[in-house]
Amino acid sequence: MQPFTCFMASLLVLALVSFTTISATPRLRLETDSDTDFIKASCEATRYADLCFKTLSPFATTVQSSQMQLASLALSVSLKSAKSTSKAVRELLKGRDVSMQDGMAVEDCLENMSDSVDEMRKSVVEMKGLDGPDFEEKMGNVKTWVSAALTDEDTCMDGFQENVGKMKETIRGYIVNVAELTSNALALISNIS
Repeated sequence: MQPFTCFMASLLVLALVSFTTISATPRLRLETDSDTDFIKASCEATRYADLCFKTLSPFATTVQSSQMQLASLALSVSLKSAKSTSKAVRELLKGRDVSMQDGMAVEDCLENMSDSVDEMRKSVVEMKGLDGPDFEEKMGNVKTWVSAALTDEDTCMDGFQENVGKMKETIRGYIVNVAELTSNALALISNIS
């Protein structure tokens, strides 16, 4: 074999080995405009579209264009917010001299938020197992539980209707955010066919 031919054959073998190694190496998928466009378009179907996009767009590479992934993620974001809200509301009672009326309203709110967290936890678990012949039944369960969680969050605020002051406004700020996230999750879940 001539030296030039040997050299070319060696380059070809080296190129093939390099290509095989590179293609076998896992690659990180970079976010594309279509990923964020999908989330933006999906969020338009929610009541709080700006909040939806703000909370879910950081996960565009995970979601890509999966309605199921987007709805599951929205539910997880809502659950996380409900947990942190429960903790924040509980912290409001610590070391404070609160009126009996505020104290009762906070206790009722905490009970409602606990129920909301439980319902969303069940929904997150059910969303992971939606494949199979009982899809419709499981999806019905998820919608029911998320709707109940939203009702619990609204009921939390109902206990403060007669109250005035800073505690009511502070708790309202927390609950409104959770309720909006839960509403968005429910809308995205309802879009899954």
